[in-house]
Amino acid sequence: MSTTRSSRASTLYKADLAGVALKAHESRIIARWLLGRYGEVSDASWQKLIYTDNAVEISGRSTLRRQSNLIRARLSIISPELLARIVEGSYRETIQACLASAIKHSTLLGDFLDTVVRREYASGGRELDLYHWRAFLEACKLRDPNMSDWSPSSSIRIRTTVMSILYEADLVDRGKPVKIKTPSYEKAVVEILERDHEDWCLHCMRYDQ
Repeated sequence: MSTTRSSRASTLYKADLAGVALKAHESRIIARWLLGRYGEVSDASWQKLIYTDNAVEISGRSTLRRQSNLIRARLSIISPELLARIVEGSYRETIQACLASAIKHSTLLGDFLDTVVRREYASGGRELDLYHWRAFLEACKLRDPNMSDWSPSSSIRIRTTVMSILYEADLVDRGKPVKIKTPSYEKAVVEILERDHEDWCLHCMRYDQ
């Protein structure tokens, strides 16, 4: 099985996921648009869906633009079959398909699952605190010298988003410290990811293996 990360131009680690967790409701709407279920997939139909109709119901134009564009970027790189699971599946299937798309889009999220969460789960401690995040970012900087220097507030905001993603996906319990749970995934989602050869996503999601 190949577990090679998708290649990235410039820098491996980006801060663009800050403030944008999995957002099931918004993802379902944007997945429908990508599948052509609102008609033609075009810049004009996107403008109408997001800015004229605000179908995703996000307040504030700048927040609306940034979050909608990020969700679109995540969902644009997965297969139509996985998009259909986001639209038509149960809540768990939708969230897990969104998790896979977020991992595929964000090396930061994938590597956090693959290194920190995997190690802490295997150690038996199964807890995550601020120290783990700070150590992870230091390791990221060593792996990627082109990584931007994030301010302390940006670092905390990104960590909050990552933890929210893990919580939404039922991978952690909230609290201090955060408790790691044994992952469990819906068969339909796993089968699609296997057919799509999304080995890296599956590897990160299966941190208990």
